[in-house]
Amino acid sequence: MKKLCFLFAAIGLSACDQAPVVYANGEALSGMYVEDGKVAAFLGVPFAEPPVDDLRWSAPQPLTNTVADREVTEFAPACIQSMRILDWYRGLAVDLGGTADYYEDLEVSEDCLYLNIWTPTLEEDAKLPVMIWVHGGSNKSGWSYEPNYYGHKLAQQGVIAVSVAYRQGVFGFLSHPELPRNEPVANFGYWDLIASLQWVQDNIENFGGDPDRVTMFGESAGAENILALLAIEQVEGMLHRGVAQSTAGFGLTRMSTLAEEEERALGLADALDIPREGSLAALREVPAGELFAVYDEVFTKHYHAPAIDHQLLKESSWKTIQSDALLGRELIIGSNYHEWYANTAEDTTWDDVVRQATLLEGIDYESALDVVRNEEDPRRALDRLRTASAMLCASQNVAARVNAAGGNAWMYHFTRVPLGLNGESLGAYHGVEYPYVFDTHDPYFAVDDTDRALQHAMQAYWVNFAKTGDPNGEGVPHWPRFEAADMMVQELGDEVFSTEQPEPELCALFEEGLPERELK
Repeated sequence: MKKLCFLFAAIGLSACDQAPVVYANGEALSGMYVEDGKVAAFLGVPFAEPPVDDLRWSAPQPLTNTVADREVTEFAPACIQSMRILDWYRGLAVDLGGTADYYEDLEVSEDCLYLNIWTPTLEEDAKLPVMIWVHGGSNKSGWSYEPNYYGHKLAQQGVIAVSVAYRQGVFGFLSHPELPRNEPVANFGYWDLIASLQWVQDNIENFGGDPDRVTMFGESAGAENILALLAIEQVEGMLHRGVAQSTAGFGLTRMSTLAEEEERALGLADALDIPREGSLAALREVPAGELFAVYDEVFTKHYHAPAIDHQLLKESSWKTIQSDALLGRELIIGSNYHEWYANTAEDTTWDDVVRQATLLEGIDYESALDVVRNEEDPRRALDRLRTASAMLCASQNVAARVNAAGGNAWMYHFTRVPLGLNGESLGAYHGVEYPYVFDTHDPYFAVDDTDRALQHAMQAYWVNFAKTGDPNGEGVPHWPRFEAADMMVQELGDEVFSTEQPEPELCALFEEGLPERELK
């Protein structure tokens, strides 16, 4: 790999004294060198016009407000959201022996359609694979530059690392009956992601990237979004493979109809004392902060899954996945051992387990309860049920479907528990795996040689996959595809090895309940 900064021996100056400059979208983007000159970073790069004023609840528009020279050395504000994810990070830091002050306050704005790029070379003919990170957060929170998402370490493995923003909550996942039907009417956060893919197609070669090898990878709702995008025609030729971490059934069966999205917008107008007729224009005039605050109070429990808009999505993503829509796709998918444990009350009782088991989608709850009866800890029993139903078994089903349709899918199971007593109380929690992919463990997160070996293996698997469509390569244990005949998964934990699928009894119940899911 070409080192970006080199010494001019004759004059005693470093090339790192000069900012890296790349021409893209008609602008000269001036970034900065990081990692002792091994990586050039371009932060806060606009990929669309600001979605404000008349562009609120409109498809992202190509950037026209260009400048000759643009300095891109700082992250742009995050999309407007609650501080739920920031509070989660601060609580995690305290749980693992750090302080909440490690995380600064988050600046947010409606003007938020920016991406970040880390590249190990500026050679336009380098043709490095491109890895685009899509953050999670239930499509109502999260941002592209959470500290664990910095791409400077990943880029040193021979890829272009990109992280993208997309509109959240009321701004990204709402419709209105007055929107013109010849234009996008919903799922604006998805249209943002598609616009970012188009920007990458048009510009990434200038950063050393290969527009014909684009992998989207993400966690939770971000991974859910990737699964949906992989199955739609609008990304054809722009998105080639995906990595879905901790998702699958999570949200894909809870999709809104367009009518429900529109009614929610009219309900927002009611809450703001705006007459329903002609309310689109009036809602676009409400200051973004006020709009968000009212919406967040009225619809605080709404889960922002994509809507069936009959433009991007003609049916639920789950139905689409069960067809041959992922024919020929390449996919890594998996989940963590204790997805729900840390978010399950410490005083959970067996009555709580029974009550919540009745809410499981597509699994006979009485049979499922029989499977976990031997658990001494009701909290762990509930964690097993929810993890299996929403993520583990759903992910295994998707992997098997991809392979049955002629694609190539690999299934992982992340089991590494953080070090220390508080780590044991958290388990292999939802989100614990991504600092292993990025090599960005926070200072308060204790790591040892086992963690470093796991990080090396996971990063190698993800990078190999982005390069070739197969996670296997030199220096890592062989990872077999997940196929119905043997259902082998790759355990990513204290050791890395192939093993039989986890929770076979619960996943058998999940498969038996598929007809119920497929009706939704």
